Amino acid sequence: MLQAVATLVVGMVVGFVFSWQQTLLTLVTLPLVCLSVYLEGRFIMKSAQKAKASIEEASQVAVEAITNIRTVNGLCLERQVLDQYVQQIDRVDVACRRKVRFRGLVFALGQAAPFLAYGISMYYGGVLVAEERMNYEDIIKVAEALIFGSWMLGQALAYAPNVNDAILSAGRLMDLFKRTSTQPNPPQSPYNTVEKSEGDIVYENVGFEYPTRKGTPILQGLNLTIKKSTTVALVGPSGSGKSTCVQLLLRYYDPVSGSVNLSGVPSTEFPLDTLRSKLGLVSQEPVLFDRTIAENIAYGNNFRDDVSMQEIIEAAKKSNIHNFISALPQGYDTRLGKTSQLSGGQKQRIAIARALVRNPKILILDEATSALDLESEKVVQQALDEARSGRTCLTIAHRLTTVRNADLICVLKRGVVVEHGTHDELMALNKIYANLYLMQQVSG
Repeated sequence: MLQAVATLVVGMVVGFVFSWQQTLLTLVTLPLVCLSVYLEGRFIMKSAQKAKASIEEASQVAVEAITNIRTVNGLCLERQVLDQYVQQIDRVDVACRRKVRFRGLVFALGQAAPFLAYGISMYYGGVLVAEERMNYEDIIKVAEALIFGSWMLGQALAYAPNVNDAILSAGRLMDLFKRTSTQPNPPQSPYNTVEKSEGDIVYENVGFEYPTRKGTPILQGLNLTIKKSTTVALVGPSGSGKSTCVQLLLRYYDPVSGSVNLSGVPSTEFPLDTLRSKLGLVSQEPVLFDRTIAENIAYGNNFRDDVSMQEIIEAAKKSNIHNFISALPQGYDTRLGKTSQLSGGQKQRIAIARALVRNPKILILDEATSALDLESEKVVQQALDEARSGRTCLTIAHRLTTVRNADLICVLKRGVVVEHGTHDELMALNKIYANLYLMQQVSG
């Protein structure tokens, strides 16, 4: 585009030098070129954005259907999913048709303007020659200079839709590049060693609300101390802030007010890799990568490149999954993924092994057994009991029977601790925890 504009300017200068009358008359076609630029910016970019959004929505429908194909088949949703996809594709079709129509108009204007300029220039040049006001050599110079400049601009505008597509995509990339982390690493942190993250964990007057739910506080002045090498369980109704405590400890989010301290140092003072290298997380729904079992377990200690097979096997033994893996035809080289036919308990124990292979000082169990049946829960619970031995452990529990042996049980309600103590102490208190426990016993 810069080359085209420069060529047109040079052509205009040459034209004004030899014949300003012929040049001015020829430039009446310039508004047509400007009109094509306006149409490109005003209409085609909007159509491109709508088409791109519709394509993304259609792709999302297709990916969700393929990813959850068994659920779709089991619920007989094939027709509904297909109708949703076709509906999105129809929107793409409408948007693309509109885009193509305007693109044709832009192309036509961009290509026609130079020839119109050439025709007007040669016609008026002929008049000037006939009146003996100019010789034909200068007429040809002016016409060729202007037509070449207009032709270059027309060619550039013919590719303007592609340029706008590139601008649209580049704009989205630049928006991503400009985003700044809400959990930045502290510059030149003095706490680059892990020893400082191995003491007590203290939630000090912590207040928090999710960025997408402003005005809805999740934690409201939470105060909680987790002593080193003890197991603390957080229980309570849904939405009370249990999992939020875990996310703040892992620094997925930072508190709105107050602080989460490790050995008296706010978690925000630790580099993220230093902090997370000493935390082992076992979540409710473990995610296994499309890699071998050994690689999945080794991923738990990605701070090292030399995780030995012996360490992997040792972690598997501690999580009570080694015998199962050894019985597989390919053993630890068995490939996993979304299509793997492992039970929930087996996946969970592999996730526990993945957490243990980094030898974490702090183990976080976020409802690790809530999605399992009673038989699988018993096996996994044995692995968890072994895993938390000698470690600081923060447990989020739905089934209260799994936390009876915790050193401290804290009951959360509306973002604050309303009860705390051992299982026996809370049962004797006969309040919220006791009611929840008895209700589960009756229903279970």
